[in-house]
Amino acid sequence: MTSTSLPPAAAAAHLTVGRAERLLLPAAFVTNLGNNIQLIAASLLVFRSTGTALSVGWVYIVTALPQVALSAAAGRLADRFDRRTLCLLADAASALAALALPAWLLAHGPARVGAYAVSFLLACLAALFTPASQALVKERIADERLGTFGSRYEMAVQAGMVLSGLVGGVVAQFAGVVPLFFFNAATFLASAACMLLIGRHRPVDRPAPAGERPARAGNGPVLRLGALYCVGSVIATTANTLLMVVVVRRFHQGSGLLGVVDALACVGMLIGAALYQRWQHRVDYRKLLLWGYLVCALLALVQPISVWTMLPGILLGGTTFALGRLPSRVELTRAVRADRAGRVFGTVNALGLAAAVLVTVLVATVCDQAGAVRGYLTLAAVTAMPTVLLAGSLLVPRWAPNSRRTQPGCTETS
Repeated sequence: MTSTSLPPAAAAAHLTVGRAERLLLPAAFVTNLGNNIQLIAASLLVFRSTGTALSVGWVYIVTALPQVALSAAAGRLADRFDRRTLCLLADAASALAALALPAWLLAHGPARVGAYAVSFLLACLAALFTPASQALVKERIADERLGTFGSRYEMAVQAGMVLSGLVGGVVAQFAGVVPLFFFNAATFLASAACMLLIGRHRPVDRPAPAGERPARAGNGPVLRLGALYCVGSVIATTANTLLMVVVVRRFHQGSGLLGVVDALACVGMLIGAALYQRWQHRVDYRKLLLWGYLVCALLALVQPISVWTMLPGILLGGTTFALGRLPSRVELTRAVRADRAGRVFGTVNALGLAAAVLVTVLVATVCDQAGAVRGYLTLAAVTAMPTVLLAGSLLVPRWAPNSRRTQPGCTETS
């Protein structure tokens, strides 16, 4: 009888990979929980001190600009130095930066200045952490596990976002915003603890097939998958802006409905992540990409009609968005070379945020000049056209890459 036990070195590597997968998920959860709570608390702090919407808008600007400017360079650092160490350093520095804001407030410093400065510093550190952590996934998670890990990662992210609204709103209402900044610092320390416990080990071996040369990072499907990942960033950012406009200006509703809408969107994305986990080996990822993003764009057309079309449209939109976003991230992680993962994800994150800012300005201008309905039409057109071109090219035999779906006999274990 043939023994199925693994050699000691392989068994140790297998256990380490499993530990990395288990610890990266709670790290993603607490990171997104803290980041969103920080954004909520800083926005409330600035609004209460100035009373203007423009001052709140600057919180989002100083949060986005450093990531656009620095992500590509930070990704190159993630390819040159140990990615786990970079994540640890970014988390530790972020915890100190988060604590600086309540210390500044206790010293009676101007609230707006402190909020802008700390938000800018945290965004600079996030520009390092994000590509380093995404490249760490490529380094530590085996290719056959990426689909399942990706769906669970998305669930962790969305759970953190849902809980951030609840925790941020309740604590701010009854205890003020200062405790939220201490809580944010604690989430960075929790993420650092997860990174520390992952431990050091050699990256997962990914031997290339005999006679096959590894693809360059810009070749094959990588460029198109990266562009499709950017499409997801545009949808997420611009849709949030439109929701505020349509709920407040068109439907004349308040923060209560906005909370319901945010919750429905997150629930929809959780459903989409669960569906992707079930369908990843049954449905070609290229078709999921095409129909997920395309249907999500088309659902934007029903959302500004009325409250009762918006609510189911948001739920289904979140589901279809996840069905497009997840395969773009998972397949991009599979396609990119491990030694170039940091610079690829850094560049993709920077370009995605830059495109999202430009499209948001365009759509917001259309909303102001021609109304919310035309704003949604613009968003649908701007996202549907590149989706059809990019995802469609992946399906055309002449330009199609080899299928990245798990082959029979290589199924994942739960």
